[in-house]
Amino acid sequence: MNKLRRILVVDGSRVVRVTLTKHLKEDFEIIEEANGESAWQTLMLDATISAVVSGIHLPKLEAHDLIARLRASSLRRLKELPFTLIVSDVDNQADREFDRTCGVTGFITKTMKKAAIVACLNALFEEGGEATSVVAEEKVQRNSPPNVVPLFAPTPEPEKLLDSEAFWSVLTGLSFAEAPTEPVCALVFGIDDRDGLIERFGNDVAGLIAARFANLLLSKLTPLDVIGRCRGERLAIISRSVDLKQGVRFGKQVCKSLASGQITIRGQKVKLTASVGVASTSDDALTSGSELFFLADQRLDQALVCGGNTVATEYKPKCPLHCREKDVFEMLDALMVRKGMNLAGNVGTLGLKIMPLLQVINQELALGLPLTEIRKQLQQRASSEEATA
Repeated sequence: MNKLRRILVVDGSRVVRVTLTKHLKEDFEIIEEANGESAWQTLMLDATISAVVSGIHLPKLEAHDLIARLRASSLRRLKELPFTLIVSDVDNQADREFDRTCGVTGFITKTMKKAAIVACLNALFEEGGEATSVVAEEKVQRNSPPNVVPLFAPTPEPEKLLDSEAFWSVLTGLSFAEAPTEPVCALVFGIDDRDGLIERFGNDVAGLIAARFANLLLSKLTPLDVIGRCRGERLAIISRSVDLKQGVRFGKQVCKSLASGQITIRGQKVKLTASVGVASTSDDALTSGSELFFLADQRLDQALVCGGNTVATEYKPKCPLHCREKDVFEMLDALMVRKGMNLAGNVGTLGLKIMPLLQVINQELALGLPLTEIRKQLQQRASSEEATA
């Protein structure tokens, strides 16, 4: 059986998207987006999309601006991607000619039936074929489920996502010196193996994935929640009236939503997962918002080191971040996760374990390192760490 071509349907109206999906799902695989900006991100990430069907006036990025980005792209698949525009029956010929000069390859109107829609889109894939008009009636049951993978959820309003400076201002304004009347919960999320994604696809694609994950989180928040960016594309949420158990439940729902979806990047199917560290004043003895955040952030470090796709809520002595009798490779893994953070509690122990490797490097490259002095300082540091552990 032939694999169905994948088509991206973009329109601000859910009714239009559901209608098109209903008419086309037997002949094509349909992906939906609710605004032009999220459509652009999807097209960048998913190389299997064969064509676009779009309304003219889109939230965040108009159709003509989206077409301009496609036609200006250095990627041939985007530059030549068939683009069908949903137009009114009363549009005049001058409008159509202008659309064609912008890069539109086909048109759909709201009076054509299902067979005409399919024929129109099929014409896009025939050599020299040109699609001319189509779209269906807009009467459709509003409870028809849209074909949307969680990762491709409509983009919420971006102003809800605070930058790191604004988010830190919120944190420093929280004090729990007195017994709080309601619990406050912090959740810090991170994409698993982010460095691996950057290595495979580059920083730009990893940034798009992070943006999509932010959209997923934003779509699940209440008006009382605060969300902001922190280090390494991590995202943190502060929720009032949420205890540790409720925070864990929310974290698991988010991780499950992300893991259940799948995207295709440059022809490769990618399974994304995330981890989260959770802390709450309901169960943790904390006095400030910054302490609450740092505890959740440390628990995320632990979750990432211990396998990913995990919700971490407590200190685990056997985690490579904490265990003193650990394999050197586990410690190096922990070091990579904690990059840029304070590792004072393990530097001496880790340094002594890699001394044999350092000796070989020093000898082979003739670096002239003062290994005796380095070993001495590492031994002193390790003794101090042992005493304070």
